[in-house]
Amino acid sequence: MDKQGKNEKYILGIDQGGTKTAAAVMREDGFIVGSATTKGAYFPDEGVENALEQMAAAAEGAINSAGIGKEEIAYTVAGVGGIDWTGDDMMIRDALRERLSLEEIFACNDAVIAFYSGALRSHGAVICAGTGMNGALIDKNGRQFVYGDYMEEKAQGGSALAKRALRKVFDAELGLCPPTKLKPLFLGQAEVSDVDALLKRYMTESGFRKELRFLVPQILMVAKTGDKAACALLDEFSGEIVAYIEAGLRKMEMKPEEEEIVLAGSVFKGEDNPLTCRVIKGIQERLQGAKAVQACYEPVVGACVMGLVRLDMEPSEREKSIRESAAVLGLQRS
Repeated sequence: MDKQGKNEKYILGIDQGGTKTAAAVMREDGFIVGSATTKGAYFPDEGVENALEQMAAAAEGAINSAGIGKEEIAYTVAGVGGIDWTGDDMMIRDALRERLSLEEIFACNDAVIAFYSGALRSHGAVICAGTGMNGALIDKNGRQFVYGDYMEEKAQGGSALAKRALRKVFDAELGLCPPTKLKPLFLGQAEVSDVDALLKRYMTESGFRKELRFLVPQILMVAKTGDKAACALLDEFSGEIVAYIEAGLRKMEMKPEEEEIVLAGSVFKGEDNPLTCRVIKGIQERLQGAKAVQACYEPVVGACVMGLVRLDMEPSEREKSIRESAAVLGLQRS
């Protein structure tokens, strides 16, 4: 894509998760002019050097795609999975400065940039539910809070939802809840004929337990049929998500009626998603005045939008350019 002029400012956005690392370059008018992806990395497990290698490769790919020089990048925002503790952000920022030879870099947890993938404003809250779950809040002064490990294991996104759905199958076998259509779903996944064999695979095979997260779309479909056990599960899960949002707003002294709450991640995807519908309803009932929105862009676009905010440029004034260029580059969420 062509540049508009030599004096344009450009923002480099980076999003690194365990599955992939993405980078994009946005012009100051909001137009995304280049993007690239590489392998994912999670630096607490795989090492900072490996994470930096993937981020640098994605960044250089995006800059080349944009057809600009590295010296034209005015600001870089990197949302990195694993930035959970005080000092992690500074460590990643300094390492990126050295690796990329760029001075103006802001590093944060990847949940933070996800907020800007749904809200073209400077403050609010986000819940990201994919394989796991995380969330963040940003107040009017730019102060941030990331939930991180404050979110307990039973709330950890698709992995937790699938395991809790399987528990409904076990409960139904014991007579603790009504029979459920979740039973044939899990029997088919395990390739067994009865719940005893299913329980054995679950308790003895860690690989099988990890595979369960892939059943989330089907679990949501079962709930859409009105299955009582599946519906009860989504009622419980959505209620816990809303409780986290409510607690976070209270902790940050943020007024619900002044905030947008972004729902991001694969678990919230899809039209008429029964979990998303329940979370939105819960927000409307418990956090009156708060506006719930779904992420409409990939998180790497959120990183670029956050760069606009940090350069005191108003994202909402650039909405048309952001939307049109994201569509061209396949950076919109379906």
